[in-house]
Amino acid sequence: MLITITPFMRLCQNIALYNFIKLYKLSFNTALCYSKKMKLLFYFIFPLFICPANAQNLEVVNLRIHYTAMFKKWETASHISQDEKILDVGKNISKFYSLWETRNEEIKDSILKLGGSFQDVQKALQASPYPRSYQYYAIYKNYPQKGLLTYTDKEFKEYIYEETLERPKWEVSTEEECTIAGYQCQKAQTKFRGRTWYAWFTIDIPISDGPWKLCGLPGLILKAEDAKGDFLFECIQIENKDKEVITLPKHKYIKCTLEKLKQIKIQIAKDPNGYLKQLGYDSGEGHGMNGKPLKYNKTPILLEY
Repeated sequence: MLITITPFMRLCQNIALYNFIKLYKLSFNTALCYSKKMKLLFYFIFPLFICPANAQNLEVVNLRIHYTAMFKKWETASHISQDEKILDVGKNISKFYSLWETRNEEIKDSILKLGGSFQDVQKALQASPYPRSYQYYAIYKNYPQKGLLTYTDKEFKEYIYEETLERPKWEVSTEEECTIAGYQCQKAQTKFRGRTWYAWFTIDIPISDGPWKLCGLPGLILKAEDAKGDFLFECIQIENKDKEVITLPKHKYIKCTLEKLKQIKIQIAKDPNGYLKQLGYDSGEGHGMNGKPLKYNKTPILLEY
């Protein structure tokens, strides 16, 4: 794949590299180490700057909240997985999604639009500053109308379902307080979708929203964790926005239900090859380093039951 670099593209490339260095506060020597990878990556993602995304614009973002997410993927997992989540809040609608996977998907899509190969995609993702979390779900509160929630996810195919926006019944503590991201927070507790959740919210930001499907408190939820320690969301940054929009990608979604999607996730964890065969893909039987067939049989830890 040959890409001709024009003077304008070279200028944009240098600006992108400068912004990357500034954003991550890299030293000069460290920046030099990253420069080759970032320049290669820029060649791939340049179309993002000149081509509109294939997405439906829903609403202007007023506030963007960054959360670090810690979670266990499997019941037998010996380590904690990580992600950086974003809650974009508009006038009426909010969207909760993975920053890392959104950026990596944009990189992948831009390469494919240029006619790149699977190997090109792999090289670019290896050079990406965003780790892989494989968390593809997005949650839209009060969409397509007030009182509804839209959930999208990718499990080899793109899935979508709608449900009533349920507001958990919280018990607020007047004694336990803490400071998160510079905001004074109160603690609250609820039982929601099969889990006991502890949340810390701030009335200094009077937005009744939070990470995942959590909401319904008199202030923004800045931290939430379940009693089992399987999931944790904690705010690390809050930004005021006025030029970005909440978007819904225009995929060929398969309409489903929450229960159906849960069944799909369980099936994929136990037998991904069997699931692919159901979709019409014969991926063959996977083998490990020892040449023996891979045995998956994993049990996923789901956010809700």
